Amino acid sequence: MTICGPRVPRRWSPLTPDASPHASRRARARRLLAVLFVLLLVLFAAGLWGTVVRPAAYEVRGEVVARAAPDLLLIRHQAVTALGMGAMEMMAVRGAPATLDAARVSPGDRVRLAVRATGDEISLVWIERER
Repeated sequence: MTICGPRVPRRWSPLTPDASPHASRRARARRLLAVLFVLLLVLFAAGLWGTVVRPAAYEVRGEVVARAAPDLLLIRHQAVTALGMGAMEMMAVRGAPATLDAARVSPGDRVRLAVRATGDEISLVWIERER
């Protein structure tokens, strides 16, 4: 046997936080905050992964000594401490022949270039003549 009577609304109390009318809003806000945190964490990890996969490039200023091969430049350069090279040492830089041809560099030209160490070689990222 069931006794039906007038329905009395539940009142909110600190002992029953789920009974709060704002509980669903708070739960949504918590979920949104958790999703935002996870998204930022993933983006941060992706940024770190990009620096691990692709090593940094270093900008160097120097003078072209010779083009020893279609894909090889010899450069006398300023100090590049990150690569362990002192000033005015010779650097052999490998680059795509098309990139070197487009730069139109010749011995004696002052250049600005970006290089990346890949194993035992130094590869060219970009190069331009200084004016």
